[in-house]
Amino acid sequence: MVPATKMLVIDLTTRTFREDIIPETVISRYLGGRGLGAYLLYHHTSAGLDPLSPDNPLIFCAGLAQGMSTPFSPKAVLTTKSPLTNLYLYSLSSGSLAHSIRKAGYLAVLIKGKSTVPTYLTITNGRVQFHDAGTLWGMKTLATQEAMLAESGSKGASAMAIGPAGEKLVRFAAIMTEGKLFRAFGRGGAGCIMGAKNLKGIVVAGSDTIEPAYPEKFKEIKRRILSGLKENHVWAEARRKYGTGDDMPEMNRQGMLPTRNWQTGVLEENLLAGIAPTLNAEKWPRKNIACGPFCPNPCSHHITIGDGPYAGAFCDGPEYETMYAFGPNCGIGGFDAVVAAGELCDEYGMDTISAGLTVSFLMECFEKGLIDASRTDGIRLKFGDSGALLAALNKIASREGAGYLWGEGTRRLAAEIPGSEAFAMHCKGLEMGGYECRGVFGQALEFALNPKGGDHHGLGLPARLEAADGSNLRINGKGALLKREAIGRIVADSLVLCTFPRKVTAPLFGELIEAIAGMSVSRTDIEEIGLRILTQERLFNTREGMRRKDDTLPERLLHEPLPDGPNRGSIVPLETLKDEAYAVLGWNRETGIPEDGLLERLGITT
Repeated sequence: MVPATKMLVIDLTTRTFREDIIPETVISRYLGGRGLGAYLLYHHTSAGLDPLSPDNPLIFCAGLAQGMSTPFSPKAVLTTKSPLTNLYLYSLSSGSLAHSIRKAGYLAVLIKGKSTVPTYLTITNGRVQFHDAGTLWGMKTLATQEAMLAESGSKGASAMAIGPAGEKLVRFAAIMTEGKLFRAFGRGGAGCIMGAKNLKGIVVAGSDTIEPAYPEKFKEIKRRILSGLKENHVWAEARRKYGTGDDMPEMNRQGMLPTRNWQTGVLEENLLAGIAPTLNAEKWPRKNIACGPFCPNPCSHHITIGDGPYAGAFCDGPEYETMYAFGPNCGIGGFDAVVAAGELCDEYGMDTISAGLTVSFLMECFEKGLIDASRTDGIRLKFGDSGALLAALNKIASREGAGYLWGEGTRRLAAEIPGSEAFAMHCKGLEMGGYECRGVFGQALEFALNPKGGDHHGLGLPARLEAADGSNLRINGKGALLKREAIGRIVADSLVLCTFPRKVTAPLFGELIEAIAGMSVSRTDIEEIGLRILTQERLFNTREGMRRKDDTLPERLLHEPLPDGPNRGSIVPLETLKDEAYAVLGWNRETGIPEDGLLERLGITT
């Protein structure tokens, strides 16, 4: 069995810290990362907790894969209660943070309380220091990280910080990390929680050496992972060259590219040519970079716009979700405008998906006459207008004028704009990732059941499989597909490994756990771990009062047929899909609450 591992607990209110032991039984049942975060959040909170309360913890978790040279391991997980959804939230970020947490002596860092003044933390080999961040308050994310690193003098440290959006409690504010790499704990508003705690940033450094339980076996697994990359060289080369947006034209051809606030899944070819990396690589060259250490197939990029109205704009990527949110979703076909929007969100600290969908929602409201210029501070919010997009994002980041309400996200906005609820594109309050799912039913189910809301990642990405095998409009079997994909994704998020190369790494999960931690796990054990973590996440939400009726999608997807594309005329048969999924997952068909028998089998106590 893996030995007991330490957790650092920091109280901002009392400016104290302590070390707790995480029992070996918890590690064997939940691994680390996402699984450990779900367990800790459930047991360190109570029902009805205000997400902006000092008692709502920020929990940063590494996994068993961190602290050593595991391929595809530059990932960390943050877990908390979301201020956007009032439900469970986990968020992933690339970079070196999780490796630094492990080398500092911990598997998890839990931060609670609220400082009376702006503060930043340094964590170095078991020592925590509380620093005045008064001079940093109001600074953007990159400058803040650079200032903290310079002031602390930490060598080889990882830093993360919020920007002005987090300070002003924008509900989808992000925590940015890794300096100019602009990695992010983006989804669900964790940056808002840091702002509510008066916590501007954190610096983590450590010098511990962590060795795998079976070094030779670990080396052999690394060799097999690299061999797997060679066998999948077409995919690997496309990711290196174009990043996560490499198949955007194919997404468009299949009618899965949400366009103009999800009114359709098909973008005009002339606009697509301006956005898709495979179609504009010569006009907008990008530099391939790694998002953190130990990645043998980097898919991130840096780009600086050289000319035109957005000359000088710089951002990481942009990755597919950022391109979707600011491009097709806002009817914009200019790659340079997307880069400028991405840079603004990076520097002010905002989730690009929620920011883009909030603006696209406002654009549709404006074009339908539900709001006018008197309610937008004079900004004419029209689809395709990149100037209006940037102006709106600036309003949100500063929470000035109309931007104050816009910073609440689409669910709260829709409640203030009569007639708009049907096209507020969120699930449980979280704006949706970029996969039009009226013609991809497994993906529709993923959105509806995802424990953190409209996230495309958390339960796997069925859309890719369904599109490939032509089963996208099939109803039967989608519950089993979701369960299988969810378990693989959850285990990867708990080790913590990048999920993009999962077809290379997933067959080795059991062997990798044994090599690193000395734990002997079978394929059945792996499946049970994944299901246990998913059930733990579900229990957090049902404890908050969530029931079957809340596992839903925007009315547009349930009642408004797709107007064009290969899936023209389709809507989501959600209730039928849910019946099968609940049965497969062991949830009560009427309530959506996990059955007692499932909890007993998985050893979960409530």
